[in-house]
Amino acid sequence: MTQITIEDYQRLLDLCLMLDNYEDQYRLKTLKILAGWLGSGFHHLTFLTLDNCGRLGNPVGINKVQNLCDSYDQQYGRFDIFRNVCLSDTTDAGVLSIEDIMSLSKYERTPYYNDFLRKENLYYELAAPLCWNSRLVGGLGFFREREEGNFTLREKEIVSLIARHLALSYLNSLKFEKLKSVQGPSIKKNEKEDLFSGLTAAEREIAILVEHGMTNQAIAREKNISFHTVKAHLEHIYDKLDVHCRTEMIYRINQK
Repeated sequence: MTQITIEDYQRLLDLCLMLDNYEDQYRLKTLKILAGWLGSGFHHLTFLTLDNCGRLGNPVGINKVQNLCDSYDQQYGRFDIFRNVCLSDTTDAGVLSIEDIMSLSKYERTPYYNDFLRKENLYYELAAPLCWNSRLVGGLGFFREREEGNFTLREKEIVSLIARHLALSYLNSLKFEKLKSVQGPSIKKNEKEDLFSGLTAAEREIAILVEHGMTNQAIAREKNISFHTVKAHLEHIYDKLDVHCRTEMIYRINQK
């Protein structure tokens, strides 16, 4: 039985709109959005692409995983316990935890844990293949320290829903990069500047923070203003952009 609530689905819709923002460094920015949206227990993330052999590699990461990315391709990727499951011709694996592959006691004896993840005090992992039309296009990795506890079934379900959307979003980002190389990088930027032209400087800053996934409370802390001031700015932004809610605003910004 699913543990996803209606509120979870609404938040996931907001997240999907945030992710469909095909700017430079798409993978890195996506990880930062995911970390902010998922919150506690989702600090250490990685985003992998496919190499010429159809295997996951070339990772980018945030926080502790960032320190491991270079050594993954150079040395430890071949020991990845998820690597043979997440292949280009094996697309039905779904989101996997360590225990879907082996017992934790066996995992603790692997080079992948002892010589690689243990360096950064990382223990638990979720691997999320990104598949579109029965084709592997990339992968996400979510890591936790032992003290943070294992991933729950609900968290695994949420990651699975995110992965389904992100596969298409990532493919679209690659198409956008090709299009931008032909049309020039300034087109999307100029369109967004036109949209923001009617906003005050403070309103533009708040709109950008919302686009990047920050909550009203987080924006209030970031800008050192009250929660009510953030809400007032958002109401003015909605009026000026002719939208009615946060989701519509994010969608309109990302359409530019």
